[in-house]
Order: sequence, then C-alpha cells, then structure tokens
Amino acid sequence: MEFFVFAVRCLIVLLATWLVTNFIGKKSIAQLTPYDLAILFVISNVAAQPLVNKDSFKTAAGMIFMGLCLVVIAKLSLHRWFYKMDFTPSILIAKGVIDKKELRKNSMNLHMLLSQLRVQGYFQVSDVEYAILEAGGDLSILPKSTARPVTPDDLKLSPQQEGLSYAVIIDGYLMKDQLQAAGVNEDWLEKQLKSQHGSAIKNIFYAEVNDQKQLFVSGSR
Repeated sequence: MEFFVFAVRCLIVLLATWLVTNFIGKKSIAQLTPYDLAILFVISNVAAQPLVNKDSFKTAAGMIFMGLCLVVIAKLSLHRWFYKMDFTPSILIAKGVIDKKELRKNSMNLHMLLSQLRVQGYFQVSDVEYAILEAGGDLSILPKSTARPVTPDDLKLSPQQEGLSYAVIIDGYLMKDQLQAAGVNEDWLEKQLKSQHGSAIKNIFYAEVNDQKQLFVSGSR
C-alpha cells in the first residue's frame, strides 16, 4: 500500500513536470537562456520533494507556479528594455582575427573555439571571416568569400525553387492530413503506387509527395 501511494505521488509530479516543460516551448538545451536554466534548476529541486515528503500536491503546485514564472519572464524578454538583461552575441573572430578578450569574457579557450569551428566544417581559421557566439550558445560563422560554397548565383543559374515534401505514408499508415496538405487524394496515391511500384498503401514503409506532385517511396513493410 505504501508503495502504491508513493507511485501515485510520483505520477502526479510527473504530470506536473510534463505540463511545465510544455511551457518552455520548442527550445533545445542550447537555446535555453540563463533565466530558463535558473528556473529549471529550481523546478528539478522541487520535483524531487515527493521522494522525501508526502505532500505531492504542494510539489506539483510549486512546479506549476515556477513554470508560470518562466512564461512571464519569457514574455517580458520580448520587450526592448529587457534586452540588456539578456545575453548579447559575442564576436569571437572579426575580419579573420581571433578576439582573445571576447574568448576570456565567455570563458572559452582556443581549443574550444577550434572544436566548434571543426563541428561547423571549418578546419582552418584562415577560412573564417566572422565567428559569432550567439546568446543560445551556438556558433554562427561567416566564411571568407574564397572559402564559401559556390552558389547558383555565382554560376549565373536560376534553379527552380524547391518546396516542402509531405510524408503521406508512414509504416503502412496513410497520413490523411499530410495527403491533403500535398494537394492530392487517396485515389491519386493508390494509382501512383500501383503504376510505379505495384504495391498497396499498407505495404509501403515510407512515402512522400513534394509540391511538384512527385512521389518518393522508400522500402516495403
């Protein structure tokens, strides 16, 4: 009986944690701001309370309150006067020169910078014109003109603009909302599958349709 009560307390806190994490929105860990992290640390401590006391409802209420605080702060951060309280981007490399002062300011050594450059695909500092450490911790890089990839404009080409592709079949299931978004219907899809692959929807592992009404199929179930 005691274990059952403990399990119920944990379930209540789990639901509260799920609710609070949805307040954050679609952010990755790298995109969390300092105030996001501060509140999440507090929430994690509050969430552990059911392990040492029996009042899980107070714990859940505390977590929801902290989540609401996070929402309020996120809304306030949209105002202009809040910008100075948040992190601003730091230029680590300017006109091909590494700024030692900015590295020290961001507690970043040269090895860490070189590692981030390699992750972005730049193995030589001489290829980088600007490197900017964003507020979320990501490194944005502007390569030198001689090091950037060739673009269609460089070759004076005018390629056709590509649109979205829609996953219309996933593991044998027809995704009707995606089918509608692609501007085709089930009859069209069945005809295409039969003529191109001699198969039915239920036998297809994955299929997508692009905005040119072209069908791509990968694998069978």
